[in-house]
Amino acid sequence: MPESPAPQPMKRVRLTPWRGPFHFVLLLVTSSLTLLLPLAYAVLVMAGGLYLGWRGFEWVTALALAESWRWQDVLPLAWLLAGAVTWIFMLRPLRGRPRSVTVALQITPSNQPRVFELVDEICWHLKLDAPQEIWLDTSIGIRSSVRGGVRGVVGGELILHIGLPIVSVMSAREFAAMLVRELAMNAGGMGTTFSHLVRELNAWFYRALHERDPWEPALRARREKEGPLQRGVRLTAWLWMTVAKLPFGLFVMAARMISAVALLSLGAGADRAGAKVLGKGAWKRLQAKMELLQGAWEATRKEIQRGLGQQRLPDNLALLLARHVAGAARTKESAEQDAPPVPEDAKRLFQELPNDVPAASLVRGFVDLARQVTCFYYQHELGIGLHENRLVADEEVIHQNRREDESLVIIRRYFSGLAHPERAMCGLGATHPVSPGLEQLKEEILRVRRETREWGCRLKLALQEWNLAWQRRRDLEAAAVLSQAGFTVSRIQFGTDDTTPQSLRSEAARQRMLMEHMESALVAYEMKMESRFAAALGLLWWSPKEMMDDRLAERRKDLAAWVSIYEAMAGALPCFRELLTTFFAFQTLGARHANLEDRGSFFTALQSVVPKMTNLVKQILSTMDGAMYPFAPNKRAVRLNEHLLQGKLPEPINISMNPGSAVDIKALSAKMAADAGEVIAPFVDRFLNLYHQSYAWLAESAELTEAQFLGPNSLGAEVEMLMPEEFARMQEAKPQGSKSRLPAK
Repeated sequence: MPESPAPQPMKRVRLTPWRGPFHFVLLLVTSSLTLLLPLAYAVLVMAGGLYLGWRGFEWVTALALAESWRWQDVLPLAWLLAGAVTWIFMLRPLRGRPRSVTVALQITPSNQPRVFELVDEICWHLKLDAPQEIWLDTSIGIRSSVRGGVRGVVGGELILHIGLPIVSVMSAREFAAMLVRELAMNAGGMGTTFSHLVRELNAWFYRALHERDPWEPALRARREKEGPLQRGVRLTAWLWMTVAKLPFGLFVMAARMISAVALLSLGAGADRAGAKVLGKGAWKRLQAKMELLQGAWEATRKEIQRGLGQQRLPDNLALLLARHVAGAARTKESAEQDAPPVPEDAKRLFQELPNDVPAASLVRGFVDLARQVTCFYYQHELGIGLHENRLVADEEVIHQNRREDESLVIIRRYFSGLAHPERAMCGLGATHPVSPGLEQLKEEILRVRRETREWGCRLKLALQEWNLAWQRRRDLEAAAVLSQAGFTVSRIQFGTDDTTPQSLRSEAARQRMLMEHMESALVAYEMKMESRFAAALGLLWWSPKEMMDDRLAERRKDLAAWVSIYEAMAGALPCFRELLTTFFAFQTLGARHANLEDRGSFFTALQSVVPKMTNLVKQILSTMDGAMYPFAPNKRAVRLNEHLLQGKLPEPINISMNPGSAVDIKALSAKMAADAGEVIAPFVDRFLNLYHQSYAWLAESAELTEAQFLGPNSLGAEVEMLMPEEFARMQEAKPQGSKSRLPAK
């Protein structure tokens, strides 16, 4: 039997452009001049110290030789002391300052083999020694550094830091291109040492100028019970230290100017290396995605700050950022075209990394790692006590922040805060099919206004309890799914006897029962509010045109269309609330980032929620079957179901009894979950947005109608505050029990 041919050795592909003697000389001159700047500053400080010492010696000698002393002889002591303090402040940048500690999790080739294989392959093409260590953190970039900083340049041992948000939003090939771009900054043959030196010197200058001890930024913050003298001393010390840094700031500017050409050359070569992996068109799209990621990080920081007030923090920053980027990308999808093809030269690179494979599939247990790093970030970088806050899914955080949308503000304003945005004022009681008369409608509105002042506070408290029970149920369902997937769940977070899925689901069932018990009491009050809502809209519909202003007359034209949308979606709202509860649990798993190397319990958890979500979506669609959406862009009415669900729901998995098909079941589960995330997440967004939009449009129409015919309505501040997160926002301005180090904007 002939032997099988040996595999062809992989051919090295040049990624960086050819760098000749000029580039080598540029790096040599740049690093030499930049290295001389700290020495020059040290000489300047030394000369200043010698000058002060000499003047001090002259002053002491003059006092010793004087026959008599005058009070003017003591005056030089003041400026000598001021000069000495300034000189001490000028010494601070030269003090050895370690790198700022960023909370990160180190990975090894044994637990993350695919990441190390990819990095090793990139370094082989770049003719670069592979990094000695790889760390994962919550930053939104990939950065490399030399162990030991400037002193470790000769050794050249690289340390690579990878931000998990980068991994969560990119495909595997895009992730490889970003790694190529960062590692190519360190590649240069004989000039590698000098490229390390230029980058590390610039990093040292930045740290020496901007990073300070923890007590120094506190000098700028105003303190409680601070007297004028204390405030003056504090501000004087801060200004004095700032002025003393100005000479060093000039040296930093000189270093940036000297190294600008070399860094631009390194950056341009690294960009071309990254573009060679993807192609120029795809590389530009990747840069646009990085801009979206930067905007998502700014939004996430605000959500963390808001979550501190509500004591509800996102449990996975990487997935939250990915959700933000996906939402921002969908707003631009009409302008996007199909992904440009990979260049022929790049097809030899990373053939196992197609564009449609997420980068997270390269990281074993990505979701669990991201949750761990997020907790480390809260505890050690921001100083947040996790026992004081509830960790919730990323979709739950986005759902909470929707309460600041303009449509929900309109709903709260009309109903004086007594209408939950996910509860419908439709079909609860009998309404007039024909006009009972305008005066009767006005009297109905006034009657409900009067009665609401009596029972509004009771409804407010009942709705708060109902909302808190639903909130707790969502948390428990998500925790049960995480526990079933094998993730660590804190018992303190939920107050249960243990963290088994059965215990958590039992507590969730008790919360659901509590919601059901409160339902009849809530509906009794909501029926009365619905009568006022329907009477106001009936007043708009049946009033003669000459009695209305132009704005109301214009609104009456679209009233029937918006009512039909609202009625259809309100009927499906109970099923949609169940879908939200299950969908939040599904989002905690980060199913689109799963891979076949994850534990089997992960796919078991997926199979417990994905079919349930699919069935709930089908129930919602059947409830709205026949409803039309009359506001399509082409001015033609389309089915409401087609407008909301733009994709095909995943098919259920046929479980085989053959033990050898276990791997296939994992693959099918991963595909089913990925398809569900791509279809159901946009469906949830569209349903919520359209329902709130229709609800707000009708509420605003009713408000305008009442204002014209009956005047404005106000129930008072004691009734108009409802949602728990609104109470939390009131507390945000007050000092917290545990201060966090959340970075300023």
